[in-house]
Amino acid sequence: MDVFGIGANELIVILILAAIVLGPERLARAAREAGKLIRNIKAYLGSFSDELKNELDMLDDLKKVKDDLKKF
Repeated sequence: MDVFGIGANELIVILILAAIVLGPERLARAAREAGKLIRNIKAYLGSFSDELKNELDMLDDLKKVKDDLKKF
């Protein structure tokens, strides 16, 4: 497993250090906030992807109309 260039061993070390530095209560709050942030980023990227697909579909439609007009 390699996410963002961080392997499983490095992730475990980071989590242990975070638990030591933040403590259990603040670590739980930080994890919740990180989860919210990731969820918001995923929603934003999904929305962006959908919007881009719609724009590209409209561009294809315009190209078809342009080609149809060239035939005349």
